[in-house]
This record gives sequence, C-alpha cells and structure tokens, in this order.
Amino acid sequence: MLVMERGLASFDIYVIVSDLQDLIGCYVEKIYQLTRDEILLRVKLKTANQKESIFIRNGELLCLTQKPFEAPEKPSLFAMTLRKYLLNGKISEITQHEFDRIIKIKIGRKEGDYTLVCELFSKGNVILLNPEGRIIRPLIKQEWASRLIKSGEMYLPPPSQTNPFRLTEQDFQELLTKSSKDLVRTLATAVNLSGMYAEEICVRAGLDKNTKVSDVNEMSIKKIYDELQKFLTVFQERKIQPVLVKKDGTVIDILPVPFLSYTGVEFEPTVSFSKALEPFIHVRKVLKPQEAKHRKNIEKLQRQQVQQEELIEGFKKSIAQKKLEADLIYLNYQTCEKVLQEITVLLRQKEKVDGISKIRQNPLVKLFDPTANELVVFVTDGKGNSVEVALDFRKSVSENAAQMYGEGKKLQEKLKGADEAVVQTKRELETLKETDVVEEKKEVKHEKQWWFERFRWFVSTEGNLVVAGRDASSNDLVVKKYLSDGDRYAHADIHGAPSCVIKSRGVKDEKLPISEKTLEEACLFAASYSRAWNQFGEASAYWVLPEQVSKTPESGEYVPKGAFMIRGKRNYYRCKLEVAVGLVTVGDVEKLMGGPVVSVATRAKQYAILIPGVTKKSAIAQKLAKVFDVSTDAVEKVLPPGELAVVKTVGFELH
Repeated sequence: MLVMERGLASFDIYVIVSDLQDLIGCYVEKIYQLTRDEILLRVKLKTANQKESIFIRNGELLCLTQKPFEAPEKPSLFAMTLRKYLLNGKISEITQHEFDRIIKIKIGRKEGDYTLVCELFSKGNVILLNPEGRIIRPLIKQEWASRLIKSGEMYLPPPSQTNPFRLTEQDFQELLTKSSKDLVRTLATAVNLSGMYAEEICVRAGLDKNTKVSDVNEMSIKKIYDELQKFLTVFQERKIQPVLVKKDGTVIDILPVPFLSYTGVEFEPTVSFSKALEPFIHVRKVLKPQEAKHRKNIEKLQRQQVQQEELIEGFKKSIAQKKLEADLIYLNYQTCEKVLQEITVLLRQKEKVDGISKIRQNPLVKLFDPTANELVVFVTDGKGNSVEVALDFRKSVSENAAQMYGEGKKLQEKLKGADEAVVQTKRELETLKETDVVEEKKEVKHEKQWWFERFRWFVSTEGNLVVAGRDASSNDLVVKKYLSDGDRYAHADIHGAPSCVIKSRGVKDEKLPISEKTLEEACLFAASYSRAWNQFGEASAYWVLPEQVSKTPESGEYVPKGAFMIRGKRNYYRCKLEVAVGLVTVGDVEKLMGGPVVSVATRAKQYAILIPGVTKKSAIAQKLAKVFDVSTDAVEKVLPPGELAVVKTVGFELH
C-alpha cells in the first residue's frame, strides 16, 4: 500500500492534529503497549458510552481507531510508566511541533500537565515529559551530538525545518534562487513540502517538476508561490476534503484533498483523514537498510549544522563581550587602577583580614576573593549604566585590557574555524541530499578470491604485487607470513600507517625483480593509506630490506602490536598524497583496485583520481559504486582513510 511506503508527511500530520482536536477535554481511560513499537491510548469521549483509541506506531503512524486489540498479559515497563502518569488524565492540548512530523499530546493531572511526544520520522520515538518538559521515560534511548533522549534530560526537539506557512514571497524566492537542484527536489527539501506535495504544487503551477530552478524565471517563481499559498489556505481555513485514492478498486493512498498530480485513479470521499488511516494499522513500512542509513546520515549532518551555527553565534557574542569589557576597562582606567593599587598594597601586608574587608566594602567592588583569585568590579559604560567586569588583580589595568583583547583574538580564530566547518557541513549535506540511495549490488566477476584480498593491495606498474595491513593484527600477519627473502618492506614516516610488503613476485607467483619505480609506488601507497591522508598534502615514506625488520625491541623498549623495529639505513621518498580507483583484470577476473595513479592507469580503462578533501568517504563510495557496478562496501575498502575529493575521472563522468 502506497501510503505506508511514502510515510506521513508534515501536511498529513497537520490534518491528523486537526482531526484529533475533538479529543480535547476527554479522559485517558486505558493504555497498552501492544508490541515493541505500538502504543494504544483508549479515550473516553464526552458523549456517554463512546470510546475512541489513539493508535501510535513509532516513527510511522498515528491515527484514530475503534478496532479491538488483544492486550498483552503483562504490561511493559514503558506502559506502566505511561499509566502511572497519564491514566484518568484529561487531554488539554494536541499540537504539531513547528511544521515537523512531531505530535504533542498534553494530558492534565492534579500535579500538572504531562506531555506525550510522538516523533514520526526516522526511527521515531514516543517520549513522556513531566510538567517542566523533562523526560520521564522515552520508548527508545537516543543520542546525537546536540540532542539526548534519555530519562532525566530536558526534551529538545530536532532542528527546526522550514515552515511553508510562514514563508514570505521574498523568503520563498531566496530559497529557490540558492538551489542548484531541480524544482521538485527544491520544493521538497528547501521548502519542506515533501516529494508528493512538491509534485502537486508543480502540477498546479503548470511547470515541469524536473526543470532546474536556475532555469525558472521570476514570473514562474511567483506563480509557484501563489499556487502554494492557495494550497496552504485550504489547510489554514480547514477546508479539508479527505479522499481515498483507488486504482483498480484497491486503495493505494489517502489524501487530505484531491490531487491534480494523480491520474488514472478514483477519488472516494471519506469523513476523517485520521480514521481513513485505520486500515493501514496492519500494514507496516519496512525501510531498506540503505534508505535508513542514507536518511540517518542526512539527519546527522542537519543536527551537526545546527550545532555549529549555535557555536558560531556563541563565539560572536563572546567576542563582542570581550571587546566591550576591554573598552570599559580603558574607559574606567582610573577607577580600576585605584582598586588594583589598593589590592597590591594589601598583598604585601602580613595581616590581610581587615584590608580584605575594607576592599569588599568599596561600592565599586562586587566580589573580591584573593584565595580564589577573583575580583569583579562595577564600571560605567559612559551612558550612566553600571556593568560588571572581572579583573585579574595581579595585573595592571593595561595588562587586563590587553588580556581581554587577546582572548577576543583567540575567539576570532575559533570563529574562523567554525565558519569553515559549517560551510563544509553544508557542502556535505548538499552532496548527500543529491546522492541517490544506492542499492547494494554484488561485485562483478568475483568468482575467484585471491589470498591478498584480505589485505590492502595493488599491482605495480611493472607487475609486482604489493600488500599492506588494514589494522594492527593484519600488519603483524602480512610481515610475519608474507615478507620473504628478496622482498622489500615499506612504511610511511608517521604513526598509524600500514606495513607494506613489496613482493618480488607477480599475482600468479611469477618471479619479478623489484625496480626503483616499484619501490617509489609502494612508498606512495604506504603514505596515502596512512593517517597522513587527512593531515597533509605530502608525506615521507621509506623502504628497507627484510633483514632490517624485526619484532625484537631494544633493551628496555616495547614494540606494540602491529609495529616493528627498523634497524639500519632507510631509503626515503617524498610522496604526494594521491590515489586512483578503478577496475583492473587480475588473472581472468575483474577486481576493484586502489593504489598509485600510475599503477591504476596502466591497468584500468575507467578510473577516478582522488586527493584529500572534504567529502565523506561514504558519499564518494556511493557514486563510484554505480559507475563500477559494485557494492559501496567494496569501494570503501579500497579508499584511503578519511574525507576525499575527486579531481579527475577517466572513461566516465561522475555526476
């Protein structure tokens, strides 16, 4: 059934909340937790002997129902908590939080109003709040960088989305002109209409939904805005006409009003949108793992962006405050100097009690505690207002002001870093939103598995096999088991780099000499797949003979797991951090290989060249997986550790 696949949109929540207003003033009579993620609130209506139930499926569905349900024999802890605080309580308010997929049900008891928060997005949640807004118990404990859903914590809703009901025409134009996507995606994400409603607005405005926003003129933008306002007025004036959408006699969707974008279907009027959802109680939405992960990554970046923007605002306020305090210190130079001189004299005395008391009685001093190194004085801002300023009483007036200015400069540096971070987050979010969810696919031609595939590996330009560890355990293994006489060992000159073995043989175990070119490629490989990737543009790496590599430490030293002692001369190369990824033929099958650009370019018809960048590895992997027709996991295995940028592609275009 389509309605469960598309999920409830914010407009649907708006209508459901409108339907639920009839329950205000009614009492909660019974509460059940039917399954792990399904809650039922039985409500006694104002009309005698009539009952209604609010059915909640976490993250998916909330509707009215009169269906009978089999109650569990033993109530869950969450159900018992809800009963303790909500049973016999009076429903006083049912609202939608902002224009989000969150419904808040306020239920009054003698001691105050409790709130049941139903989050109907992502993994969802059902959260019970006390009258102060603190969490009594959530259905699921959840934690993000800027949000914690846990008993005892204050409830914080997720970052606010755009509310189309509050958009002015100017705001609307700005949102559209900033977008580089097509019309329907811009309306769905930037304007927060969701896909289905965005398509409907496009149809009503008579515009192709796939048109790039950059190609839409001002007149068309105004037409879209006008059509959106007409559509919103239907909701604001509660002129809802809920309909069942039928195709070939089967209900495929439920809409608050008939849609022009639906063709070849029948619309059957229904009394209540919420009650029309009742048949779908037994239809469960199952998100594919890839879709769930994709959505989770987007929500994580959105929360990260809000947190970064809040941090920037905090820095700006602190910078302004530091400058103000420094200016006020100079403005009240003589006042501050007099207080500081008195304290300097006091500190030279053996008996300080009377002196401390005298300074504390000074009307210009708010706080003086020499043991805690605290001094707060009152200064004027030149307009007759009194302002508190903290001083270091062991420094002069000029030194105190200079310290304030210095702290402001440090905050300016942090502000610069925070600005760069939020730009990067916005770029990543835009990339992720424009990236389609990639279905996991099997790798092409994977009939034969080679022994070296459990390690990092590549085949050099001249055919030598190079293998490297992925972690401490495989670093140990690759050296102990596969470093033989005639081979070479390579390692980046940084902690956290793989141990690389350059074999004096090819993939099919044929003997091959190890040239200077192969050694240079191996050093580049060792450097690029080390921690240097996210720290530098270049790094040093070296190669040595097998007999120079030992697990035996010097006296009094310790060699940790995955590390080795290198004795004797090291042969260094300065390596530019750059790799390529492409499909190469190994034996008689194709394998995805990552390694030095020259090595991959020799063997692959199609490849991408990567350098350290700002795009998440997962986003790049998704795009390359489509090109090479392999799983995203297979791509991630051959990518360097960290964020990336694609600087060039050969044999294909990366959109």
